[in-house]
Order: sequence, then C-alpha cells, then structure tokens
Amino acid sequence: MKTLNLKVDGMRCGGCSARLQRVLEALPQVESCKADHVTKEVTLVLKEELPLETITKAVEGAGFTVL
Repeated sequence: MKTLNLKVDGMRCGGCSARLQRVLEALPQVESCKADHVTKEVTLVLKEELPLETITKAVEGAGFTVL
C-alpha cells in the first residue's frame, strides 16, 4: 500500500473534513483517508495506484481545492 499526503484548502470545520474523507474513501483505490481542517492536510492510504488527476477531481467535486 502507498501513502499519499496532500494539502487541501477550503476545509473550515470537522464536518468539512468528514465530508472530504467520505468522498475520497468512496474511490475504490482508497483504503483509508484522514483529513484535518486545522492543518489542511489529507493523508490517503491507497490499495493501488490512483492518478492525481482523479483525486483532484474528487476533491474539487466536493468543493475543496488541492494546493
């Protein structure tokens, strides 16, 4: 498994973090996700390769921005 760390802007509260986690964990290649609105960090544990473009589209679709 591979770990990927991203900086994401737009998370304002714990609810935002939880929503982004749900969106990213819905991707079949994602084993788990932890989003922190305070540090603006998202950590993904991937089961298999996942293009950054796919992750970016999912993040933006949820209303956030990958930095």
